[in-house]
Amino acid sequence: MPAEAGGPAGPGTDFSMIERSRQRSFELYRLDPGRGEPPRVLTTSALKDHREPMERFMRIARSGMEVLFGQIREAGYVVLLTDTHGVAVDFINNPLFDQDWRRAGLWLGSCWTEEKEGTCAVALANLEQRAITVHHEEHFRAPNKKLTCSAVPIFGTDGRMLAVLDASAIESPDDKRSQHLVLQMVRSAARMAEDANFLHEFEHHHVLKLARRRDFLEVSADGMVALDEAGRIVAISQSLREQGALLPALGHCIEEVFDLRFEQVMQAAHQGGYPLTMRHLATGTQCFALMRPPRRRPSAPAAPSAAARREVPPEAGADALQAIAGLDPQMQTNTRQALRVLDKGLAILLHGESGSGKEAFAKAMHEASARRAQPFVAVNCAAIPETLIESELFGYREGAFTGARSKGARGKIAQAHGGTLFLDEIGDMPQAMQTRLLRVLAEREVTPLGSEQPIAVDVQLICATHRDLREMVAQGQFRLDLYYRLNSVTLELPALRDRTDKNALIDSLLREDGRQLYGRAVAITAAARDLLLRHDWPGNIRQLKNVLRTAMALSGGEPVSPEHLPAEIHGGQPPMLPPERMLSLGGAQAAAAQGAPMQEAQDGRTALLQVLKEHRWNVTEAARSLGLSRATVYRHMQKWEIVSPNRLSD
Repeated sequence: MPAEAGGPAGPGTDFSMIERSRQRSFELYRLDPGRGEPPRVLTTSALKDHREPMERFMRIARSGMEVLFGQIREAGYVVLLTDTHGVAVDFINNPLFDQDWRRAGLWLGSCWTEEKEGTCAVALANLEQRAITVHHEEHFRAPNKKLTCSAVPIFGTDGRMLAVLDASAIESPDDKRSQHLVLQMVRSAARMAEDANFLHEFEHHHVLKLARRRDFLEVSADGMVALDEAGRIVAISQSLREQGALLPALGHCIEEVFDLRFEQVMQAAHQGGYPLTMRHLATGTQCFALMRPPRRRPSAPAAPSAAARREVPPEAGADALQAIAGLDPQMQTNTRQALRVLDKGLAILLHGESGSGKEAFAKAMHEASARRAQPFVAVNCAAIPETLIESELFGYREGAFTGARSKGARGKIAQAHGGTLFLDEIGDMPQAMQTRLLRVLAEREVTPLGSEQPIAVDVQLICATHRDLREMVAQGQFRLDLYYRLNSVTLELPALRDRTDKNALIDSLLREDGRQLYGRAVAITAAARDLLLRHDWPGNIRQLKNVLRTAMALSGGEPVSPEHLPAEIHGGQPPMLPPERMLSLGGAQAAAAQGAPMQEAQDGRTALLQVLKEHRWNVTEAARSLGLSRATVYRHMQKWEIVSPNRLSD
């Protein structure tokens, strides 16, 4: 393999690259080297535009980044992955020094471009497409001159740049030669990311791992070649591209390039992948190869039966979403966005107060998706004890722990395979589980407790929380990388007090729950509706549903009146039951049915007398407040010998 360009191995090359960059910084970009503020950091929404196109590669590169960080952590380094625009889309650091990293601009979303920062390692790696270390005073701007940064470009399977991997420290020895080993470690991690990306890109192809020495094959191959089912070379890895010798081989059958037939490669693969010895025909160079067979494509889930499709057509889910949205503009916007992103492989985060209908919205999304015939599995992360959440989510094998079922158990994630996994109150998930969930999302497979064999999973992930995850990230309570994986799309569900369609919601619930209780919609008086509309509903839709269902039960199917509503809806004052209910239940029973003490209402006569006094003996107004007719009020007045003071004076 030829030596790679750039880096401390070629100090003259470094020097010329840096001098050209400094000249551009002065003359082209007219930067002020004394400008004191740190590098610009993008807002969350702006950063998302850079992260989303990098999502797949970020998952692949993460393992190499973690290996690199483990090697240089104790020396005080941070690891950055930037896109080709110089924006840090992922990073790993020691959280003990968060403030130092922030002040230095070594942070997620920081922008390291020559146009803004002048001479710096990330900018040069992007521009020159070569590995480089920029050390201390070599940086252009004064705030960056204390840094040492080693950056290496990462290339895709087509030879185009994908990203830049960078290791930076705030404090380091003055001698630039101290960074030689760091740059080599960054090179190695970048190579790991390139190779992992190559294997992922061609996971359904035959891949030959090539090395000049047989004992290198299992550890670190010199390069890789991907073959299609006919034995044609369809891709070569970046390390082989740099050599150039195999570039003309693209599109040719393997026997036209090496002294090896495709049948021999296939035979080696079927017999366990033993090393092959072969010679490059054009150069006569001998090398060794190890065959990685193609990964079997997962079989598609069985198509739902015609009956199932009739039972839950896609229109039903869309209609359910529209019904949940009601007439509220924000909810209608949420519905439109939800229908656009369904079946796009994006994680969706629902944010809203407790009781605002997040699970109902998630279920409706599931029914509107192509996964509607598959399971919808809901997990409340706040309701599962921390000691059980791991086994609940990931499942376990028999004997994995004391008390485990004899046959083991499938976890919720595996149960949701092919369908939708709804993680409610994700902000309450323990941090240890956040790490495991992140790995599941990255690798799309789950390993049950006590097992070494991972299980492939394919789920639509919908999460919900009432907490501010960004604030939790800032406080170190929630993983930043998991946060960005979960909120590809965030939908804000408004609180009930902020919805403009409360009237329609009340009518809808009276209709739906009334049919369940009495086979028909239940009416509501104007006074009761007014009380409901004026309440601030801290429990949101969940509270409204409970209040109306209880009120309908107490009303016996008659119109819901103020006396059927709980004390908190009346501003803390207990409502009055109608006199006929007081007569049939008795004062104590009536108070119990109301759910609040009624000191004045020891019997029906006292209750009616109080209402009449409140309305100054205006029978019409008293009857209206009780939801009764005047005739009924007069009948009870006669029965209980209640006489108006006006009549006594006659």
